[in-house]
Amino acid sequence: MSESNQNIMKRTILRAFIGIAAAVLALASCQKEEELRRFNVTMGNIVDGRFVSDQGNTFNIVEQLCPARLDTMTRALVNCDVIRQTAGKEKEYDIRLTQIFSVLTKDVLYKSSEPSESTLGNDAIHLEDLWISGGYMNMSIIIPVKNGVGGRKHLINLVHDDTDMKDNTFIFHIRHNAYGEILGANNSDKTLVRQYVSFPVSSVINQDSAMIELHWKGYKAFPGGLSSETEDYRVQRGYLKSEFEQVPTTITGMMTTSID
Repeated sequence: MSESNQNIMKRTILRAFIGIAAAVLALASCQKEEELRRFNVTMGNIVDGRFVSDQGNTFNIVEQLCPARLDTMTRALVNCDVIRQTAGKEKEYDIRLTQIFSVLTKDVLYKSSEPSESTLGNDAIHLEDLWISGGYMNMSIIIPVKNGVGGRKHLINLVHDDTDMKDNTFIFHIRHNAYGEILGANNSDKTLVRQYVSFPVSSVINQDSAMIELHWKGYKAFPGGLSSETEDYRVQRGYLKSEFEQVPTTITGMMTTSID
């Protein structure tokens, strides 16, 4: 092949490569524009069969990669890809649903009129995450559950201590009745599971801003698991009625950590 023909071939191959590269970049650009946000995790309520986040955004499921159904839930934690804004709509988005977890929602109890101590219980939990959004105090709680069937359903409650009012500080206690399913010397018959729960603290706190003091009895954690040892915990934090906090960035449905 002559040097001239070789140069022509090189230029042709170069043009083809540039064309392919441009097409790939254009496709990537279109995909980036089409998909607004990947791995979006948020908490919200099911309203008229649709998910409405605590930020006030409505999510329309146009693609679903998990078997769960919204019509079986009242509040949920979702993991999704926000594909695009719904045409002609404000604060409404089309999503690809990848994970969804039902959230237990319970009214706040008051110490002055709470059920008996034996009903509330004072068993330990592991408070994995705590955040506030949409007027709710949201928690990711890990508890030991007996394997198989036959165990009683655990009770989780949030009690407002309305008998010990401090200046602009609201005191709450997490109460857990495990009905005997607690960590002990032998835990081979138990599994650690995660439960998401939301308490509407806006029903208690009327101010736009306040301090929250939270008390609970918790299992001591070690890298990779929980110990049967317990300790009394307390945390203080600010509360804003309009506050929205990002929920945990990594979510799973079942704990796989070990038990000591």
